[in-house]
Amino acid sequence: MNQIFLNVGGRPGIDCGGFCRFCFFKKVSVGEVDGVERGCVNCPPHKIGCDYCQNTITGVKTGFRPLSSLLEELQLKIMQNMVDFIGNDLRIVVHADADVFYYPHLMELVAQIKETNLPFFLGYTSGKNIENLDFARELILKGLNELTVSVFSTNSEIRREWMRDKNPERSLEALKLFSENIKVNASVVVVPGVNDEDELLSTCSDLEEWGIKTLMLRRFGNFKEEGLIFNKHGPVSENVKTQTYEEFQDMVDIITRDFKFEVTSFPFYDREKDFPFAIGKKKYREHLENLPEIERESTIITGKLAQPFLEGIFELIDEDHMVNVVSVNKDIADLIVPEDLMSVDLSQIKDNVILPRGALVHQIQAQDILGKDGVSREVKRGPYNLTHPYYENLYFTQKQLLDYEVRSFKELIKVINL
Repeated sequence: MNQIFLNVGGRPGIDCGGFCRFCFFKKVSVGEVDGVERGCVNCPPHKIGCDYCQNTITGVKTGFRPLSSLLEELQLKIMQNMVDFIGNDLRIVVHADADVFYYPHLMELVAQIKETNLPFFLGYTSGKNIENLDFARELILKGLNELTVSVFSTNSEIRREWMRDKNPERSLEALKLFSENIKVNASVVVVPGVNDEDELLSTCSDLEEWGIKTLMLRRFGNFKEEGLIFNKHGPVSENVKTQTYEEFQDMVDIITRDFKFEVTSFPFYDREKDFPFAIGKKKYREHLENLPEIERESTIITGKLAQPFLEGIFELIDEDHMVNVVSVNKDIADLIVPEDLMSVDLSQIKDNVILPRGALVHQIQAQDILGKDGVSREVKRGPYNLTHPYYENLYFTQKQLLDYEVRSFKELIKVINL
């Protein structure tokens, strides 16, 4: 399905009812963000910073957008997607940098969207601003057919303490009403010792009874290496030891086994689909035969979670050991920033270097940092994703996963050989 995205803006912690205790923006100050010099693959050759990567920075300080601006954008995007509109394969997704339910003109915007006769989807909300069920009923009557909700817990006291929810009973009642009437995609950030184990099972039981369709389990990111790209003031929450990836996988397995709704997770994991990096599994090895030969020595720089997967795959396809895989001290490859590259042991880095396409590093920065030992290295970018991204298709099949990975690794090897 083709989608029209409308971002209403908003500031984390301000336009969302206050910071949740587990929010990774909680200790980020606007002044520090203003001083961040961050680039990406989309930047002009000689300028660090562009609309794409700066939006990852300015998004934490920009307020909600005017309704008139959103309606103009909506009209323009519908005209641009007229072919899909005629084919009835188009929907509108309204989202925010904070909490979409806090957008002051939400009902007016929704009323205008209803006039288009297109299905529309709201995501993300915590529901913290819901004081009575009339708000939820009105959205349903105006045609809302899908919603993403951060639940954290269906225990009202845990929500009150950790989400700063002043009306947890009302927000949970509204979540139940939404779940009974439209498609609800729930999300739970799992904080060890707070909403995991028995509390998580209780939350999942409630959500299943209410009728949610999907549950996204998110591992709590508490430290810089777990993905915090702005926080300079230590952990988000003191005295919380986050789960290892293996512990997180075990938890996802239990919830997948015991409940009927679709379970997804971040970091990505799905044992039933051998996800991620299925082509590295023994039973799918024949797919590796479709990959081109490796012709150049190269170093692939990636994150800690992807490194063992990639290393295992290249051990199978790279008989001459021309490629080595090096990880920085950051779990997620797309969250690599210049400081992460500074920690790399340059003696391990070959003259041909492949960075993740999504890394928040400008080409100039990468060349300078990876050339500090006096070696002039060629720095290139790999594909955006080497395994199937959930946001493209939540219900991808095993064949779609394998096809995607084969295409991605073909593209990666093509970049290596250039």
